Amino acid sequence: MKKLLEFIGCALALGVSPVDKWQIFWRQTKNLRVRLKLANYNPQDTYTLNTNFGRLTFRDNFGDITNLTNLLYRKVYRWKQLSHSGPILDVGANIGMAAVWFTHFNPEHRVICFEPLHENAAMIAKNCPQAEIVNAAVGYEVGSMSLTTDTDGVMASKVPNPHASLTKIFPVVTLNQVAQDKGISQFSLLKIDAEGMEVEILQGASSLLGNKGQVVIETHGIERHNACLKLLQRNGYQIENQQFSVGTGIVFAGCTDDIG
Repeated sequence: MKKLLEFIGCALALGVSPVDKWQIFWRQTKNLRVRLKLANYNPQDTYTLNTNFGRLTFRDNFGDITNLTNLLYRKVYRWKQLSHSGPILDVGANIGMAAVWFTHFNPEHRVICFEPLHENAAMIAKNCPQAEIVNAAVGYEVGSMSLTTDTDGVMASKVPNPHASLTKIFPVVTLNQVAQDKGISQFSLLKIDAEGMEVEILQGASSLLGNKGQVVIETHGIERHNACLKLLQRNGYQIENQQFSVGTGIVFAGCTDDIG
């Protein structure tokens, strides 16, 4: 019942018209209907929903629609207007919902999305067409690495995942390298949700982090969570807020002017 109430709240908040609200609610119930054997996924199919953030595209799978609730309704990334100039760097962009959130409130900012899965990168192009897409994983050094992924191309992960069943090799870039190649001297926001790669990503951004843009990280495991806190503080950041519970956490960090 709690989940259904949240779906209703999300539909009412994000839908533009009564029909839009109903469609959002119905699509959100898909995972529940599948578990009850009242429906099946058709991951090769896509559909669109008309929202206050624009017309957004999703695949008919287990994962895409959950981004709508988490990122645009629950507002897990919280920040709206950003305090600094420079691009938004969305590492682990998935289908682009975080990029949609931040560019909605900061349309003047350049946005660069990093996503290793081709399937997700194609969705980013639909949901946030202004985004520059780097179709690679991000880490400590340039090269390649293996990640586990699911058959529908929803997520690539370094940490154990119940949906993961395949291992694939992905190219790896570093934020320092990309910043140099793209002429980025400072950034407004660095968002990281990279399924266990968060520490390596920060280690590969040592030069870029000196510019003190805002940082938000989803962490996986208490060791990685604490390591991210130490790396950020070592690079001159203050932790605005941090939480950890049931295997994952979130960290908000910025310089003194960002706090509060």
